[in-house]
Amino acid sequence: MLKSITRTLVSVAALAGLGAGAAALQPAQAQEGPKLYVFTSGSLGGFPKAALQIGGTGNIDYAPVGFYVLKHPKGNVMFDCGNNDKTITDPDGWWGPLAKGFGLKMTKDDAIPAQLAKIGMKPEDIKYLVVGHMHLDHGGNVGQFQKSTLVVQDDEMKAAWWPDVGYSVYYIPGDFADTKKMDVMRLNGDFDLFNDGSVRIFRAPGHTPGSQFMVVKLPKTGSVILTSDVVYLKESLDKNLIPPIPGTNSPSDMYKSYARIRHIRDVEKAQLFIAHDAELFKATKKAPEYYD
Repeated sequence: MLKSITRTLVSVAALAGLGAGAAALQPAQAQEGPKLYVFTSGSLGGFPKAALQIGGTGNIDYAPVGFYVLKHPKGNVMFDCGNNDKTITDPDGWWGPLAKGFGLKMTKDDAIPAQLAKIGMKPEDIKYLVVGHMHLDHGGNVGQFQKSTLVVQDDEMKAAWWPDVGYSVYYIPGDFADTKKMDVMRLNGDFDLFNDGSVRIFRAPGHTPGSQFMVVKLPKTGSVILTSDVVYLKESLDKNLIPPIPGTNSPSDMYKSYARIRHIRDVEKAQLFIAHDAELFKATKKAPEYYD
């Protein structure tokens, strides 16, 4: 009888110890929530504002080329991937006359590996690469992420590989040539990436046939809308001003996409991260700082 009681007490003590150990692990696990990082892949500048906005006057002196990384417990997500790193040493060879026309500036510090190193990551650490569209300043480095799953609208893949007449100028086939060897998730509409509301992708045609934006929901920061070029400038969204061709593929769709972003912004009190808006970009924390 005494031995039986002793064994029971030992078992209870062991279980208590395991419980205490599990409790001790909780704070560390709780700190591993999602974190959103802001980066830039060089910049553009010295081109007419009218290129981004019908009726725009003056010049755009500085336009960042933003991209973003979400460290997430279910897999790291990158949104857009900037200008091809080859433009660091051969801008005219890769972009042609667009390099001078848009005042492209790239240095070795703007390269994807150098940027990701700020948060201790490499391209192979990205599980999902989501591109807002496949234009040269948003899908330029797709080929560096061959171990990632590329998440793109089906319409955008078709538009990139077989663009309509007059809309090929911003698509560079070399940027996305490796998609034929990659795991590609081709969407036809909206998609909840982790099925938990933390990363939602919304189809938003207008700028291109398969443009999309992403909404990240963070525990402390709340909702953040990553617009890609569904919106070029905050002023454009506020005043309903769209770009000229070829920056707009479908005016009616672009107005609808603007309205959708405004609705999500207002309903969720979301922050806007517009990759080319200089003022908004300057106001954001840059990696290695983050939003959580």
